[in-house]
Amino acid sequence: MRRRFLVILSLLALTIAVVLGNPVRAGAKEGYEVITSEPAIHAGMFVTFKRIVAHTLTDYEWEVTVQNSRYPDWVEISWVWPRSDGTRPPAKTRSLTSMARGRTFGPIFTQGDRYETDATAPWVSREVLRELRTDRVAYNFRLGTVSLMGIVAVDLRVEEEVLYPIELNGRRVHLPAFKCYNGQLTIWNNLQNPLVLEFRPVGIPVLSSVVGWKAESMSIRGRV
Repeated sequence: MRRRFLVILSLLALTIAVVLGNPVRAGAKEGYEVITSEPAIHAGMFVTFKRIVAHTLTDYEWEVTVQNSRYPDWVEISWVWPRSDGTRPPAKTRSLTSMARGRTFGPIFTQGDRYETDATAPWVSREVLRELRTDRVAYNFRLGTVSLMGIVAVDLRVEEEVLYPIELNGRRVHLPAFKCYNGQLTIWNNLQNPLVLEFRPVGIPVLSSVVGWKAESMSIRGRV
């Protein structure tokens, strides 16, 4: 009986720590660590995604590098889609100017992009994640997907809390995340770095120009 009480007490303490965002670590399923510290967006942060096309995870990659950051004011990134033959086209640079309170996700990336944008992809803004943490919903969240219906505004609700497997600084770990909007967005629960780890768009890419992604590996500084 005493042993059962201690187990329950330990689980309760871990749950409280995760909710409060304390920098602790815990064992995870499949033997991976759960990383609950909150390393910030910083220059040099590098993420490799696999692209999702027509709901199918492909072997094609998408690479995003943070060039400079004064988060949450703004973040400058470069991105590139390596070609299937291994060659790399020139990287495209984008400045995300609404990382504090922006509500437009804007997941379309093309070579014709302008430099500055109020879209926050591949992150959500700090305010959006704060609302998901406290209220479990962020109202009037604009996916920014171009379709026959135009830009879509939705209520982004937390549907499930998950542990997301990823290679972080060379080792496999789990990151605590929120799965939202019918599973279309999986967001790292990190106020200093609210990266959309997985984006599964609805619609036909030929019509919408929207390609999804799934984070495979990340290089980052911080208590990880």
